[in-house]
Amino acid sequence: MNINNILYSGFEFSEDESLLKFKFKLININLFIVAIFAALFAIFSDLGINDIGRIQTNIDYLNSVFCVMVFFFLRSSKNNFLLSARLLLAILFMTFIVALIYVPQDEFRLVWFYLLTYTAFILLGSISGIFISIVSIIIILTANYFLDLQLSQYAMVTSLFGLIIFTLLSKAYTDRVVSYENTLSEKNKSLQLLASTDSLTGITNRRYFDEISNNYFETSQRYKNDLTLMLLDLDYFKKVNDNYGHGVGDQVLISFVNKIKLMLRKSDVFARVGGEEFAILLFKTDAESANVLAKKICKRLEEVFVECKDMKISTTASIGISQNLESDEIFNEIYLRSDKALYQAKDEGRNRACVH
Repeated sequence: MNINNILYSGFEFSEDESLLKFKFKLININLFIVAIFAALFAIFSDLGINDIGRIQTNIDYLNSVFCVMVFFFLRSSKNNFLLSARLLLAILFMTFIVALIYVPQDEFRLVWFYLLTYTAFILLGSISGIFISIVSIIIILTANYFLDLQLSQYAMVTSLFGLIIFTLLSKAYTDRVVSYENTLSEKNKSLQLLASTDSLTGITNRRYFDEISNNYFETSQRYKNDLTLMLLDLDYFKKVNDNYGHGVGDQVLISFVNKIKLMLRKSDVFARVGGEEFAILLFKTDAESANVLAKKICKRLEEVFVECKDMKISTTASIGISQNLESDEIFNEIYLRSDKALYQAKDEGRNRACVH
């Protein structure tokens, strides 16, 4: 188990989880610091080196064990982070309150509540940080009113005002970090969308299609689900560009895509894989069902037209279909069969679908 495995609880984090990754690192560092130093304080007290009293000593032993338990609990799932952070804060809160009351020889024990507040801001955000700060102030004032904390009025006032100022600064810093993280996340999502989308038609591009098709293929083979690929090629599309220009050709492509999208499910992957070449990946769909859809597409394309110079320009498509086989080892095997079926459709006269 290397240091990174320890600090990140054995998990991998994506680029969008950079802040969560930092929080995992911070919480694990805190758990180790509290576990080690709580145990040392307790041992030193039992040895008479630094007597902190029986109650504080027992609390430190308990907290040390508790931190180790939280460390292993956090490693079981990323979803345990929030609960683990709250448990850590509860451990620190209990320790500092007991020290406030039962360790009067520590003249600087109020400073520990600064650490508690800052940890709450970083791990759980502004609301939790403010809540911890307010509760800390109430407890300090209440304990000082009913108990003799052996702290001067000057020390109390200075510490509490310092805690308030520290809380405000921590809130400003935390809010700024969260805002920056949200902005960065939105920019990353926009960049990912641009990187995976065809700029003309707005559907999936070839690069992302290759990535997602491999994932679909592995899932389908593992769970023995049907997976069917349809390759579509617009017939004689080069003549459209040559006769009417690429601007009109682009409008034909956009009209084609808009028509086809209405016929697909949300789970279907529709991608532009070439100039006038498209692919439709149908999850949990066999070749027979895909062929039915292909015939509907061919019929629907008869309605696709673009007006240019008082003319209506339409186009048809040839479609190749292939379903996954149990013997397939890579997605490209399905792709090659679909491509072969596509050329068969062209050889047989175009404007039709063939299954291979």
